Amino acid sequence: MHYIRLLRPAKILSSTKGLVISILFTITTDLGDSFLCPEDGSIDLIAAVGDPAAGPVGSSAALLREAKTCRYKWKTGMRVLDANFALAPGLKKELVNCRFSIYPVQQRPRKTSTLLGALHVGDVLPWRVDSNPTLKMGVVMPATFEFVDGICSTVSIRTLGLGMRRSAREGGENDESLNLQFEEDIGESIARHIWDAGVVTSAYLADACSSPESIRQVLPIKRDTFNVLELGSGVGILGITIASILPEAAVAQEQRLRNARVLLTDLEEAEERARSNIAKAEAVLAIDHAEGANVNIEYENLDWDEGLEGRFGSLVSATPWDLIALSDCTYNVDSLPALVGTLSALHHLKEHHLDQENNGPVKSSVLLATKPRHSSEEALFELLDDQSWTYRVVKDIPLPKIGEEDEVVQVYLLQKGALMG
Repeated sequence: MHYIRLLRPAKILSSTKGLVISILFTITTDLGDSFLCPEDGSIDLIAAVGDPAAGPVGSSAALLREAKTCRYKWKTGMRVLDANFALAPGLKKELVNCRFSIYPVQQRPRKTSTLLGALHVGDVLPWRVDSNPTLKMGVVMPATFEFVDGICSTVSIRTLGLGMRRSAREGGENDESLNLQFEEDIGESIARHIWDAGVVTSAYLADACSSPESIRQVLPIKRDTFNVLELGSGVGILGITIASILPEAAVAQEQRLRNARVLLTDLEEAEERARSNIAKAEAVLAIDHAEGANVNIEYENLDWDEGLEGRFGSLVSATPWDLIALSDCTYNVDSLPALVGTLSALHHLKEHHLDQENNGPVKSSVLLATKPRHSSEEALFELLDDQSWTYRVVKDIPLPKIGEEDEVVQVYLLQKGALMG
């Protein structure tokens, strides 16, 4: 998968014909280690204007009336594209309140009600991709950014279309697909960005809700409460997606979910972006899920160097977690001992919580998603063996990559304290 990534916030500049938006962006892999090289030499991109995200109603009416789009071409060998987008004549800079999205032509929204710049579950999962031969070769994650009173935000937005209809969840007649939005930092840094395993696994979990057998393998809900802890959450795409689909996952397993918690954790530098994305999700979902379920999404800092010693914050410590989830966390081999130690400490914490119930061995379950990048990551499994964790691959998900060798996202189930079921 490749990602359209803004290298700096877009700017509004004056020209002889009026105002133009200057957009400087690149298209790279999730770690930024290679640029998009289309097999046929180029791909066409669209920049399109959407509804304003802020500002007084009608403040950018002249711009929006024109429903303006511009086309650009990304060619093999490019490292950056400097694009200009002409605004409507006579428009004042301080009245520009709108949203822009950049996406490949073949990934244009399928319906007029769909958000610009959304990547759909059906575009990511090979068994859901339609007959479009271009999509079967791989996809590019669109980028979206917003202007408020003529100033571009310092974050870009990634949108994942879950393929669930909001009308079915909210009891209305709205046919709009449920879309989750995630802020990322703008710039070349790969910190506080979404990565491949998080995107693909989120899509897989949403799709699995339509199959009781599939969802039971990864989100086995057996009672009316379910609590999930995410490690290394980053911007929160996996944990927030899980929170969004839990009610549907329960219904698929003939359970009626009343209360659930999803707690995102990461280092302190991830906190601002994670909390902002939690707020975005809460606004969309309104926490009034199907079947009357209440799903609470929270965040707390967690350093694995402290976690392996059993030192956790109050939110982590308060709950015997039904499931621990993580994605894109195994690429840094130096951090693996702390990660596995934290998993084991969380298992011991669960044993402490459930000790008085005396219901036999306590089992901890971990959903781990990774895109293998180098052989040194195999050290993870040696550490898991040493600490008596068992593991198996639940799903291998092929990940086509435009102009490069295909990759795979692997979804594992880890368990400790009981035999694998």
